[in-house]
Amino acid sequence: MSTNRRRFLQLAAGTAALPLASHVGAQPIATVRVANGTTPDILSIPDVRAIEYFLPRVPGGVPGKATYVPGAVRAIQAVIAGEAEVGIATLGSGLAAVNQGQDIQVFALASGARPYLVPVASKEITNLKALEGKDVGVISLVDSTYYLLVMMMQAAGADPTKVQWRVVGGGAGRANALVSGGIKAAMFQVGQALEIMEKGPFQILPSSFAGLKDFIFKAFWAKRSFLESNRGLAEAIVQANLMATREALDKKAFMAYAVKELAPMSADIVSRSYDILRETGPWDPDNALLNRQAGDLTVNEMVRFKVLNAPVAFDKWATTDYVKAAVAKLGPAK
Repeated sequence: MSTNRRRFLQLAAGTAALPLASHVGAQPIATVRVANGTTPDILSIPDVRAIEYFLPRVPGGVPGKATYVPGAVRAIQAVIAGEAEVGIATLGSGLAAVNQGQDIQVFALASGARPYLVPVASKEITNLKALEGKDVGVISLVDSTYYLLVMMMQAAGADPTKVQWRVVGGGAGRANALVSGGIKAAMFQVGQALEIMEKGPFQILPSSFAGLKDFIFKAFWAKRSFLESNRGLAEAIVQANLMATREALDKKAFMAYAVKELAPMSADIVSRSYDILRETGPWDPDNALLNRQAGDLTVNEMVRFKVLNAPVAFDKWATTDYVKAAVAKLGPAK
């Protein structure tokens, strides 16, 4: 486990307040505060739409406000510190907190339910096996930019131990390193990938997401006490999430609001990114991926890649109760 993960609780205890309205002692909750740990992008804007557009419109719902925070760890910290009722975060940070005694749970999937990053490389590299012997950029050797690419390479018969892994930072750092020639490939969100390809001779490498179809990547987290004390509101949040997800799967409906939300990104890049993203299965209209089998597979893979020190039982970190209630009220997706 990295030093940052070991210090998770200390960081959470000392974290500065988010720019979110306070609800100390407020019952019932008038506004749901959501800490969104994913960079606003084509993939993630349905999460914001769920909270800010659909939640006030569903039975039992209230106004909601999604605030971007820098990264999944920060989103989990916000929930633990009581600065937000809900955090949108990838599983690694939330599971690390559960392992350290925090009573938080996944109660719905988020946009990016399955892995959605794509490998981008210099034009001379035409497949994943060609990455052997090359410099490839990652955030860290326990980050999804590393272990997802390793999983893809293994599925393609490539040997990731022959790659020269270089720690070059977040999306901007990886992009700069790739454009400058410091690395030959890295993982990116689709919108970032297409923008990089407009800057020079780069391409998205052919890769299969088949081995990741049962891998849970990102979710809605909340304290167990919040969920139990506000069951009707929690079900309303999941209903809003499902409505936004189902809307996102209709490209015409998605484009009607996404282009404005993502400006100045061009409508062409939004449209092309959408088509590529759909192949990764990022939006689950019934949250069907949230199940024990997929949860156990995900945790075991994280242990295998040393993202987690030890497995975490599904019931300790997730509940399907609110998804089942929301689907029962909305009906299954058609």
